[in-house]
Amino acid sequence: MSITPQQNTVPRGPDALASTIGVCLSGGGFRAALFSLGVLRYVAEAGQLQNIRAISAVSGGSVAAAAVADRWPELEAANFSVAAFEKHVVGPFLAVVTRKNLRNRGVGRWAVTRVDPRGRRHLGSSLGVTMAKHLLRAQLVADLPDGLQVVLTSTDLASGRAFRVSQDFIGGWEFGYVPTPPNLSVSLALAASTAVPLLFPPVHLRTAGLGLRHAPPELSLVDGGVYDNLGLEWFQGWDRGRPPTARRCDFILAVDASGPLRSTSRRYGSLRSVKRSQAAQYAQTRASRVRWFVDQLISGRMEGVIVQIDKEPSRFVPPPGVATVANTADGALPDGFADALTGLRTDLDRFLPDEAGALMYHGYWSTHVRLRHLRPELAVDQPNWSDYAGLTADQTARLLAVLRDGERRSLRRH
Repeated sequence: MSITPQQNTVPRGPDALASTIGVCLSGGGFRAALFSLGVLRYVAEAGQLQNIRAISAVSGGSVAAAAVADRWPELEAANFSVAAFEKHVVGPFLAVVTRKNLRNRGVGRWAVTRVDPRGRRHLGSSLGVTMAKHLLRAQLVADLPDGLQVVLTSTDLASGRAFRVSQDFIGGWEFGYVPTPPNLSVSLALAASTAVPLLFPPVHLRTAGLGLRHAPPELSLVDGGVYDNLGLEWFQGWDRGRPPTARRCDFILAVDASGPLRSTSRRYGSLRSVKRSQAAQYAQTRASRVRWFVDQLISGRMEGVIVQIDKEPSRFVPPPGVATVANTADGALPDGFADALTGLRTDLDRFLPDEAGALMYHGYWSTHVRLRHLRPELAVDQPNWSDYAGLTADQTARLLAVLRDGERRSLRRH
């Protein structure tokens, strides 16, 4: 059986229900976080949110994962309804990221510590503290509710491998896994997972007393996307050593907001060549994970689907043997928006309400089209969210102009 990258799943019978769901949230700043929240909003509407046991996340996806876990008790108390997801997760998240520039606030916090000898922090750590302060209630990793296990991934520069932090464990393949220290802050885990090289310095973790095997006195941790920008390997490599408290899942929903590496015709000098080389490396690690995942789906070793920001819902083609379900993308954004949303900056600055809304809406409808075809038991027959359906030509042009204006990073977004 052949499968194209856009199909990204192997069909199962309609009576084959997934008892547990694992979610992977990719890197990509708040662009990735907002796209991911749109995907999870759909999962809530489909009545499947309570079946998520674990989220493996990287960089911007880690921010979204921590926000969801932080409000898990409220979601559970409301039977995981979509209304509760909107009220307790989406509403508070949007209230922050569409009104405050957390990146600039983090830089400001760092600048203050430069002149205060009592509290010197690295820039990345200051950003992590800022995100945790404004987006989360839990300030310690161990204080995150245990109903949803979040695995926040960074890259350890000493070993060149993933280093993972969860409520139940920390560690990786090189050093083994140990129970989470009671004083480990969420801000450090977020700072490490989002410490993009060249933009933010590594986050340092002292290992004395942690119990990690053969670990150096201090780990230097950077963006988890350097190793795996999808967070997929956590579920793919289960036979390569996982702690007893890790939660295995039957069905994997991978959310990819990283987008492809676009070809250019420009000439690259020294600084731009470094940034371009880094982008190529990220793109290749992403591509290798996707190929591995698709191979596992084809062979039946895994069950799952991947939702990608750069794919137009209307252009989805089901794999051989799966009938096309008519009108599944009728409420989605028009063609052309996937490219515009993929081009949005991967930053932690303030996002406009239109940017945030379009990202979430695209994630929501992209999920519907794939699940409605490939796992209808996990989908709804008719989605309820249709705010961007039926845009006029003028509305489409205006929204596309807003999105294209948001491609570049800027220090002026307050």
